[in-house]
Amino acid sequence: MARFDYLKEAGKGKKKAGKSPKKPSTTVAPEPDGRRKGETAERVEAVYVRKETVRAVWREVKRGGGESVSELVEDLLLRWLRERA
Repeated sequence: MARFDYLKEAGKGKKKAGKSPKKPSTTVAPEPDGRRKGETAERVEAVYVRKETVRAVWREVKRGGGESVSELVEDLLLRWLRERA
């Protein structure tokens, strides 16, 4: 047995690795108003907060049996905006 014959043995019965036929593109073109199909008018924005802060907030929300953290953040931001107006 040659040095790498065991690799050939292990590969028997398996499909040869090669390029698979290309699948048709499934990209969805934006609607006339700029949204993609199935997308609501409400956009979501990523906001970065320290992990420790988020975990502490989750603990307090669970302990208090309150709303979700997302709703809490939304309420706090809206209150902040109203105070500035």
